[in-house]
Amino acid sequence: MGRVKPPPPELPPADSRKWHNRRWRDGLGYLRVRTLANPAWNRDLPWLVHYLRSETPPAGDPLLPRYDQAVAAARRYPRTRAGVLDADRSWDELLAAVDVILVERQRRHLDDVRAAGVSGDDVPPPTT
Repeated sequence: MGRVKPPPPELPPADSRKWHNRRWRDGLGYLRVRTLANPAWNRDLPWLVHYLRSETPPAGDPLLPRYDQAVAAARRYPRTRAGVLDADRSWDELLAAVDVILVERQRRHLDDVRAAGVSGDDVPPPTT
């Protein structure tokens, strides 16, 4: 277990001061940048599956299939989708599934901030 896929650029980096308050409203994001990205973290998959299921949105939420994909990737670990034993590649697949959730939640959050008219200089313009 060497390298770990970095968090997506849409999220604040792990050492950002933004995580101090954000961790309470974005526990999965905080977990992703502070714990899952740490190559020394003991990959406790049953705990992670439980955590993902505790955050899974209700039926009808567009992110529900993304959570199911992340849980499936966690259950596949340390096998890749091809069934090959490869812990690093399998972990990257799991992180990629989590990243899809986080990027979409970040996009929704920024859209809500813009719609409320409270966006500041650090809120990027919407992507088209």
